[in-house]
Amino acid sequence: MADLQASIERVWAQISPARLLQTTYDFVSVASPTGDERAFSLAYAGYLRSIGLDVEMDEEFPDSPSVIARLRGRREHPLLQFDGHTDTIPTPHAAPSLDLGAGIVRGRGTADMKGGLAAVAEALRAVRAVDVALEGSVLVTAHGMHEAPLGDQRTIRSLIRKGIKGDAAIVAEIGENFLTLAAKGMALFTIDISREGEPMHELEAPAALPHPLWAAGRLLALLDERRRELARQDLPLVGPETLFVGEVHGGDFYNRVPTTARVVGTRRFVAPRTFDDIEAEFASFCRTVEQETGTTVRCHLKHVGYPFSISADEPIVRCVRQAYRSATGQDLPTRGINMVGNASDLVGLGGVPAVYHGVNQSTAHSDDEYVVAGDLVRAARVYAASLLLYLNGSAA
Repeated sequence: MADLQASIERVWAQISPARLLQTTYDFVSVASPTGDERAFSLAYAGYLRSIGLDVEMDEEFPDSPSVIARLRGRREHPLLQFDGHTDTIPTPHAAPSLDLGAGIVRGRGTADMKGGLAAVAEALRAVRAVDVALEGSVLVTAHGMHEAPLGDQRTIRSLIRKGIKGDAAIVAEIGENFLTLAAKGMALFTIDISREGEPMHELEAPAALPHPLWAAGRLLALLDERRRELARQDLPLVGPETLFVGEVHGGDFYNRVPTTARVVGTRRFVAPRTFDDIEAEFASFCRTVEQETGTTVRCHLKHVGYPFSISADEPIVRCVRQAYRSATGQDLPTRGINMVGNASDLVGLGGVPAVYHGVNQSTAHSDDEYVVAGDLVRAARVYAASLLLYLNGSAA
């Protein structure tokens, strides 16, 4: 173990704060809103190729190609995967800026999650520079179509179904000071309520005419009843399942009976509940509203993320916690989260033990998104140490 720690410290000595900042700035200077990630995917592939990785592109989705890169060791397994998404939310942000003196990069995607992708590349560059003999191998996957509502995880799910996955994975976002052992799954629901005919003046409408807004009110009552029921069932690590309504639409004038209404929201759930269970739950809501109001009710559910949990005894969990302690001198506590990220697919669909560790996410999706040098360096150090511990230590 002393020799392994010495190798880790030699790798750490190759990690450059200035280069990390410059690389992150270069990455965020290439726009990659969800569904239009090709330019950045090519840039990231080129960067990984320039530091000595074997790189290929999965072109199944031409506007959102996936980057697949490998650093080969003596054996293919154990295979540690570093994973991340290439897209950013399609929301305006000030032009990227780099202040080397202050050690900060600003721009859309710095925190979520091009800073993490830069730290992965820097860690691998450092490992290559020291020429450490790796007993196993490294897989890097970077893919688009992540950020909801446009993103539907089709790219990562395609890679997993093709068998492009590791024996364990680190997703380079979230969890800069904690380690996730469990997360809720998520479904995004859109429920459309309609009736036949045209909009009518309230005084001309027959008494029996179905009214989509009253139907929406009944639907909201059912959803609220279920929300309250879920809130009473606190669960370990992740807390209660949730049902949230964020949008209600309907009507176009104060005295007209409309023909449509819409309710939109989220349903977050935990294992062993499945997406099929959520579909059945919402089908029941819709049937009840149809039967009671005479309207037509249709629900579209988008499966955003799988629920998952992994054991604290997984080798990747032990390795990342040990790497963090070595890099920072502090313990890395474990917890659950409500948000959905790529670990949900890796664990829930791929059966890959996966954890999150990235740069500080506090400014993600904000109007002033940024990352600082210290965060980038800490992430790169943890990635490098985790890699060596996993491939040459406890999992080898």
